[in-house]
Amino acid sequence: MKHHGTLFGVGRQAMDAIGKALVLSLFVIAGSLIHIPKAEAARCSADGSNCTYKQRTNWYWCGLVYTPRTVRYQVPEGTAPSGGWRTAFFYNGTTPTSMNPFIKHPLLFNAFGVDNMAKILKEMLDNPSGTGHKYATFAPNPPATAVVGQFWHTNVIFPYSFSCDNSFFNDFFKEIKNGSYGSSSQYNLNKRYAFGISSGGYNSSRMAVTFNGSSVWKALGIISASYATCAGPLCSVPSLPSNHPPTKFWHGTNDFIVPMFTMEKYYDKLIASGKVAAKQIHGGGHELTPQNLGSTGIKNWFDKY
Repeated sequence: MKHHGTLFGVGRQAMDAIGKALVLSLFVIAGSLIHIPKAEAARCSADGSNCTYKQRTNWYWCGLVYTPRTVRYQVPEGTAPSGGWRTAFFYNGTTPTSMNPFIKHPLLFNAFGVDNMAKILKEMLDNPSGTGHKYATFAPNPPATAVVGQFWHTNVIFPYSFSCDNSFFNDFFKEIKNGSYGSSSQYNLNKRYAFGISSGGYNSSRMAVTFNGSSVWKALGIISASYATCAGPLCSVPSLPSNHPPTKFWHGTNDFIVPMFTMEKYYDKLIASGKVAAKQIHGGGHELTPQNLGSTGIKNWFDKY
């Protein structure tokens, strides 16, 4: 009996120890859960193929014609920081009319790297790496100059002051300030950033040339394009504004639509003028690439400024 009593005694001690261990484990697990940071809500899908967005028709006067222009836009989840979200403007290239950069276009089979558009916007809106900043993002349509196609007027209409784009941007920026796109306090319009590809890349340059009187443009990202008035192989870069913002170029060595030497002219003029400039060269063509993302990408460049 004594032997059995000793055995049962050991069993009770073991059970007590196990019980205490279980209780301790529950406290540890509970404590761990308390310290798990809450996942931030995202505007875009995990793979970056689609982002939510708002859409508004921005009416403006182009000469004597009251003209509509579609604008898609989105702000990051959460409360805007003091002073408002940094504000980025994406200018698409020559595309079918009203092409939406916030969603994937499977029927295009990633032509011109189009699948990277929404991924870039995801980085801007969601900051998935957790580094740098989040950006309110606007993507106005270019004018539907070709009826079924759209492209910017920056290197098409001369003088530019006669263009519908000039009229549009003067109205568009005022409408953001006046609350037509939600409370203006959520946007930091003293920290604007422009990026675009092809026709939209030229138009990004236009922001520095025509719309930077108050030095509100802090950085540009130009993909497969060059100076505001250049077009394809035709390119002459004049003297640059003294407040030209830091500019990074992404260009393919096999870009036969916008030859790389035209980008080099703009880059060289920036460097010679004492401006900040950088370039990312890849072996592809006229396209968005994975180099527009991550550590070599557009958001990373903007975060520096």
